[in-house]
Amino acid sequence: MFRYFFTLARRSLTKQGIFPFINIAGLAVGLAVVLLICAMIFNEYSFDKSFDNGNRIYRFNSYLTKFQAGQTYCISSPAAGPTAKEGIPEVEAAVRTLPVPAVVKVGETLFKIDNLCWADEDFFRLFDRSFVYGSAETAISRPGTVAVCESKAKVLFGDRDPIGETVLVDNTNRLEVSAVYKDFPANSSFGDYQMVGSYKSSHHLWIKGDPNPMENWNSLTMETFCMLTPGADASVVETRMQGFLEEKFGTNGFYEIRLQPFQRIHLYSKGYQHSYTHEPGDVERIKLLSLLAGIILLVACINYMNLSTARAQKRSKEIGISKTLGAKRKDIIGRLYAETGMLTLIAFVVAFLLSRLLLPVFNNLTGQDIHIGIVFNPWFLTGVLSVYVLTTLIAASYPALYLSGFAPLTVIRQARSSKTGGHAMVRKVLTVVQFSVAIVLIAWVAVIRTQVNYISDKDLGYSANNVMGISLKNLPRNSDFKALKNDFTTQSSVSEAALSSAFPFDPEVGDVLFKTFEDQRRMQQEKTATENSVIFSVNRATPEIVDVLGMKLIAGTTFPERKQGDTVTYAVINRKAVEFLGTTPEEIIGKMIPSGKTCISGVVEDFNFRSLHEPIGAYGIFQTWNSAVQYLLVKVKGGNTSQQLAEYEKIFKKHFPNDLFEPLYPSLLLEKSYEADRQTNRMALIFSILAILVACMGVFGLTAFMAEQRTKEIGVRKVLGASVANIVSLFTDSYIRLLAISLVVALPLAWWIGNLYLQGFAYRISLQWWMLAVAALITIALTLFTVCIQAVKSATADPVKSIKTE
Repeated sequence: MFRYFFTLARRSLTKQGIFPFINIAGLAVGLAVVLLICAMIFNEYSFDKSFDNGNRIYRFNSYLTKFQAGQTYCISSPAAGPTAKEGIPEVEAAVRTLPVPAVVKVGETLFKIDNLCWADEDFFRLFDRSFVYGSAETAISRPGTVAVCESKAKVLFGDRDPIGETVLVDNTNRLEVSAVYKDFPANSSFGDYQMVGSYKSSHHLWIKGDPNPMENWNSLTMETFCMLTPGADASVVETRMQGFLEEKFGTNGFYEIRLQPFQRIHLYSKGYQHSYTHEPGDVERIKLLSLLAGIILLVACINYMNLSTARAQKRSKEIGISKTLGAKRKDIIGRLYAETGMLTLIAFVVAFLLSRLLLPVFNNLTGQDIHIGIVFNPWFLTGVLSVYVLTTLIAASYPALYLSGFAPLTVIRQARSSKTGGHAMVRKVLTVVQFSVAIVLIAWVAVIRTQVNYISDKDLGYSANNVMGISLKNLPRNSDFKALKNDFTTQSSVSEAALSSAFPFDPEVGDVLFKTFEDQRRMQQEKTATENSVIFSVNRATPEIVDVLGMKLIAGTTFPERKQGDTVTYAVINRKAVEFLGTTPEEIIGKMIPSGKTCISGVVEDFNFRSLHEPIGAYGIFQTWNSAVQYLLVKVKGGNTSQQLAEYEKIFKKHFPNDLFEPLYPSLLLEKSYEADRQTNRMALIFSILAILVACMGVFGLTAFMAEQRTKEIGVRKVLGASVANIVSLFTDSYIRLLAISLVVALPLAWWIGNLYLQGFAYRISLQWWMLAVAALITIALTLFTVCIQAVKSATADPVKSIKTE
């Protein structure tokens, strides 16, 4: 039976001329996009699935109940992990992690380590890896040891066994290499962890300088992971952790500890603050891509259904005779499904080839690292098979039910025509759906593109252009950074330089701004947050930072250099902070900030120190001291960049000969923070173009069939004097009506979707009528152009040959 269906399907397809190729091309383009998107979705959902006990691992998140109420921090107290391990039977193990960039010295050579993770000794018990040298039990079991990933070990030590070798970290810590582990996979939250060192060996002040970390529940500084016993309930652990917080704070704590399943961290952490793990994904983006894939596949299937039902009259006699000879309806349906299945299979083969060719472009477009080997994964193959079956079922459903329902006697007499009736109406509805989808997608692309351009061009209130940052993070805190800054300012290519604890768009968070000293006192005594307090983002810098970043000073002056022994700190705050304090920029100069001995010397205009997805908050630039310095920010004049960098490295090496010179560019890092929005823009644009292309292929197929069906009519009309324009109008009139209906359906929907997208931005454009007009005009133009190509061809054909056509 299968061979019989296959033979009939092959014969049917070979007799249909160009139309099967149109169907195959449309399906192949749509399926290629679907396969690429499926590969991305599979890659995103495969994150952190490689660990044996991954389903028992949770992260302690801090959910703020005061100040920034509703905000979730991925970090927790250094006391949380050990307390949970000791006091909660359901917690089998707990690990604190603190990944930081580092400079490692091996022999006399310096190496940059992007992420050295300080971790408790059970790290490799939770996050199991294979070991090239050493073992999980001994990797970081004692202080003063460090494990190195295999790829980095080859860079540092070549092919030799490095166990027992000593490395110098940040010119401070001498650590013994105790193990070499296999690199974490790319689809892991720890994919860029190149070293894992014993937590007790960290030289960082917030670890080593904490005299009693088990009592420090106020400080949220590191990520904490726990592994529960088999069958344990995470909600029970949450309740017990809340009990520990209440023992410490009473009912006045400012946060709750909530457990997040480790395998959900990657996709379900967008908007969470202070995550040290791999750059998180976005489940909403995955849903969007899934929707786009579904839309493109639907448009391709609609093409198939439209063309199949339009050609029904060509197949009606064949099916009528088959039914007269005893074929049952289920036999006809089976045969039509077999025909569609064969066509879909061919389209899948072409789609696989296309997706293989486009994979590098797709990776670049989406920022993914998808390898062709993913096609051999059983789960991915299962998903692809499901898409194949689903495509076949959708594409063949209506044609199969339609054609198999023909009455034998009626169709043999050709009483039924594909031009009229309910099935013609169904084709029109499906075509309206295609046009509506095209209009909505184009309008959405216009909205995204305009919003992204707005973000790129918006005046942030400061300028990172021509500013170079030099990392000082890994240098000793007692270094003479001021002398380094002064040497840079003597360079003719440098207009100004400043020391800073953070980049302008990445301030420290952890201070609180109170309206009055009474509010602060009540907070300290009663540990109760009041409505008269907000989170105060701060940066600690030298006074030149206002000029380096081109901030607009609207009142007062910058603060003076801080001198040893000063008891009063000066600060420059932004207008938002002044408004919160209930005064004016001019009146606040010389007054104290109600949170300590800090005098306000100046006020700057508000600037966007965070993403434009978030509103501007209170901000302050405080006088710095050496222990707070993280960067030297240098305002560079135009010139020979490579020559300037060489000169700057000489100056740096003069002060720090054993350290690594690391130039950073804030403007590039700022651009990177909006890369996800740009990727969404690019994906929406490309996938929308493909959806419209597939729709146009369907329109071309229907128009070609219409021309074939009306060949004699067109010839007669031309003989009777009809012009080319008259003939073309025969084809375009029906499509113009369908386009008009599509506009009525699509424009309100596009307006609603555009507004929904813009709600994710604190600073956004307003929807404009021209965005919808552009979408409508592009769709109309492409459709009519596609129709006119075939219409003009038919209108200019020899009428004598047309009339003679059988």
